[in-house]
Amino acid sequence: MSFHVLVIGGGIGGLTLAQGLRRSGVSVALYERDRAKDDRLQGYRIHITPKGCAALHECLPAELYDRFVATSGKPNTTLGFYDAHLKELLVIGEENAPEHYIDSFKSVSRISLREVLLSGLDDVVAYGKTFTRYEPLPGGRVRAHFEDGTHADGDLLVAADGANSRVRRQFLPNAARLDTGALSVSAKVPLDDETRRLLPRQLFAGSGFLFGPQGKTVFMAAHEFRSRSSLARDQRPGQLMDNTADYVMWNIVSTWGRLGDREKLERMSGAELQQVAFAATEGWAPQLRELIARSDLDSLSIFPLKTSTPVKGWESGNVTLIGDAIHNMPPTAGVGANTAILDARLLTRNLVEHVNGRMSLTEAVGGYEAEMREYAFKAVALAMRNLKMGVSANPAQRAFTKTLFRFFNAVPPIRRSMAAAMMK
Repeated sequence: MSFHVLVIGGGIGGLTLAQGLRRSGVSVALYERDRAKDDRLQGYRIHITPKGCAALHECLPAELYDRFVATSGKPNTTLGFYDAHLKELLVIGEENAPEHYIDSFKSVSRISLREVLLSGLDDVVAYGKTFTRYEPLPGGRVRAHFEDGTHADGDLLVAADGANSRVRRQFLPNAARLDTGALSVSAKVPLDDETRRLLPRQLFAGSGFLFGPQGKTVFMAAHEFRSRSSLARDQRPGQLMDNTADYVMWNIVSTWGRLGDREKLERMSGAELQQVAFAATEGWAPQLRELIARSDLDSLSIFPLKTSTPVKGWESGNVTLIGDAIHNMPPTAGVGANTAILDARLLTRNLVEHVNGRMSLTEAVGGYEAEMREYAFKAVALAMRNLKMGVSANPAQRAFTKTLFRFFNAVPPIRRSMAAAMMK
């Protein structure tokens, strides 16, 4: 059966889908607006959950999954919660939990993951292709148009073009993307002996949250490579794009009004954002303040946090969406990239069933969309719940949260149950 898939966008979800289809023998072409694979590098690291690892393992050739594991950092096996003075509220998970080839959390550089996902796709990925619109063709096919005047025809068009998806704008114009009113100020700090002494031991086995006053929360995570020999050889300029050095990442999450004027904040330099971070954490733990002082100024960034709203079922056909193109969410659940990877695996499975004659295209796409809406918008709701808890300025609510965490921390069966839920 001749069947061809057009993928718009070369992010994590789109590339995972292209790898999965290619591995399954399904014809696929991916169109990326960037002009080269390293045009838009992102130097921060992301956490891949056990489910995300299993989906990557299914979509990638064995040698690429091996490379993904080899270039990942030391695994994250714990999650900690602290007050503004770094006093422990709750720690779940095991510091020395064994790492598994698939069934464990992994910390990976976005740069390294992108290089892995691009491997072997030279004849699949077309760069410099900015999507403008699509049109239906006779016989059930679809045509994608690009800014350079070219077009491509296929049997299915998949929007993997991110939160500002042009495909979604045409296909589901009422699928709203909302500004949460919150933001994150983030930076990287080189991890050396001096930095290491500032942090609780738990942060070297996982990540941690500090709940401060006035609706401000700090997220921190240490990223340590297990082996320099497994890293990409090319160096990136500056700490933000350094793909080889151990570091600590911190994020201050709050609302725009509490950190300053939005227009001014979005124009600030790294040094100015560092002063905003100092002001936001005045009176907090001196270790945190020193960590902020040691930040690489070039890595200081500001990120508006946006989200999507649940979309009811639509008529399935030869256009569909994956990842942020349909279920954009703030990073406060740590599952955005993982959800896109799960989308890619599920859609790959269903399209293989179609190619093998066991499903119509409508059944394959419709089945994917129904299942995706179920798990993806639950993930969006979790991320929004965590964000609202993190930026809540209600003193009574924050005090209750801290008391609840201390209670959980004192009851081992509850901690074990929470750790098991985290693994799921």
